[in-house]
Amino acid sequence: MSIETYVAYHTCQLKNGYEYICTNIPFLSRDGPNQWLTRGFYFWTDSAHWAKQWLREGNRVIGQFDLSLCFRTEVLDLVGNVHHQEQFIAMRDVVLNKLPESERHNITVNQIINFLREDDVIFPYLAIKAQDLKATEKIDFIDKGQNNPKISLVNRQQICVFEKARERISLIGFIEPKPFSEKMPARLQR
Repeated sequence: MSIETYVAYHTCQLKNGYEYICTNIPFLSRDGPNQWLTRGFYFWTDSAHWAKQWLREGNRVIGQFDLSLCFRTEVLDLVGNVHHQEQFIAMRDVVLNKLPESERHNITVNQIINFLREDDVIFPYLAIKAQDLKATEKIDFIDKGQNNPKISLVNRQQICVFEKARERISLIGFIEPKPFSEKMPARLQR
């Protein structure tokens, strides 16, 4: 198992002051059906771009973190690993087969992951990475033709690190607000 250090960004509300945020960031998400990847610590991946889109400037704190995980065995990567995507579809099918036919067409990613997380053998992951269809740029690969394939760039990706891997998360600094970044500058401002 090869542990990699991965830089990610966590956005939270600017509440309760610097000391409180330094002590408690990243904040564990609430449980519920509106959590993309179930309960965990949510991070924007690779760049602070999407972290800066979340919450209003002046009302937010953006922390920069190192995540120390093995992306081959500990992270279910639904963005950059086709094998993991195929595996997730197979796991979805297992969940669907356990549901009454009337409930199968409304299944969500959140529901599938919640079900799978109940069994560490079926779902041994410490984190999951995903993206939706939102992107800032779409460019044609080739001249417009029959199927007009496009590349999506600056995709909205998140990684959710589960509570059992909390010790794999390290705050390395702040991107925003300026008083926070001046007290504890980010090591790598990407």
